[in-house]
Amino acid sequence: MAVVSESPIESFNRILSWQYHILRMLGMDAFTKPLTFNPLSITIMFMAGLFMVVSFYDVLVLFRDDLFGKSFVMATICFGFIGWARILGAWQHRSDLPQLMQMAQDTYRRGGDDDRQTAILRWYTAIFWRGVMLYTVMFLLGVIIASFGPLLLLLYNGEKMLPFGVYLPFVDPNSETGYELNYLYQMSCILWTPPGLTATQNIYFAFILNICIQYDVLQLHLADLNELIQRTDLADKDNAVRKKLRAIIFDQRRLEQFVHSIEYVYSAQAFVEVLSLTFQLVLTLYVLRTSLWLPGLFLIPLGIVQLFILCVPGMLIEVKASKLMETIYGIAWHEMHQQNKRIFQLLLHRSQHPNGLTCAGMAKIDMNLFMSVMKKVYSIFMMLENM
Repeated sequence: MAVVSESPIESFNRILSWQYHILRMLGMDAFTKPLTFNPLSITIMFMAGLFMVVSFYDVLVLFRDDLFGKSFVMATICFGFIGWARILGAWQHRSDLPQLMQMAQDTYRRGGDDDRQTAILRWYTAIFWRGVMLYTVMFLLGVIIASFGPLLLLLYNGEKMLPFGVYLPFVDPNSETGYELNYLYQMSCILWTPPGLTATQNIYFAFILNICIQYDVLQLHLADLNELIQRTDLADKDNAVRKKLRAIIFDQRRLEQFVHSIEYVYSAQAFVEVLSLTFQLVLTLYVLRTSLWLPGLFLIPLGIVQLFILCVPGMLIEVKASKLMETIYGIAWHEMHQQNKRIFQLLLHRSQHPNGLTCAGMAKIDMNLFMSVMKKVYSIFMMLENM
């Protein structure tokens, strides 16, 4: 019996189904239907709220006069800000996220009848699968090492170190019972936080690659347009060119709407994450400068990679938009009818002002942002070093 390979949309849905499953287990699946209150989501929000309350208590009371302990907690609380940004974003955009996912699915459905578009869809879906696996394994491996490293250290030399800097109120972490309670509480947070963060990030990857797919499909249509313009065997070439131009502009507007929707949903969340990761890197470097903190050795590369991954999508979109504009400039527009030239002018004008991703509208998300943040982190760390 011949083996029938999966279609691109089947592969795409299969990859996403695992992400949906994780989010459903947390009661936070906001992508297949509008998010609603349920026992699981209420429990997750309660635990996330408790984590923030305990963290602020540690900063303001428990470690009020302990700079090292306070920095330790503040480096950890950044995960809370990132988590809450995604939770609140899912609630605020509970009607927008399912629509955004539907638009991504439509990209696959529209390209299913064209062999060239199917090849593009298959190629990007394979990249999506490898990216999801790499990011998930890398992120969870870092979390596992940071979580169980202190336990191995305890078994090795008896030193009591906790994975993160958050301590339960009124519990002595230096006592045997207090250490166990704090360790169990931190492990309970680890059980649900990394899977939720990983699943939402992977779905964001799906949206970004969908933008790349739409840009590449537009490149195909432009190549067809250029070939159509230069044909001499068509009786009604002007009408055929006009029809093709209008179809391209329709796809271009659909792409712009998709990018705008992603920007609308994720802009504020991106701002919180960039700010939190920057703050976390500075504090982790400061804590490591003061004393050896094993989880910090993993937080630094994890934070840098996470920030890099956050900035790469913006760079990809800029590169694709630039290539699209170059392709449009290369079209044999001078051979068009005057009416078609006016339509083509609209296409060219829209390509010169592409939509992009930003941090709350204040900074473009691209590799320049990544380099700028790294320079700021280094400058702040050197300032702390010289104090």
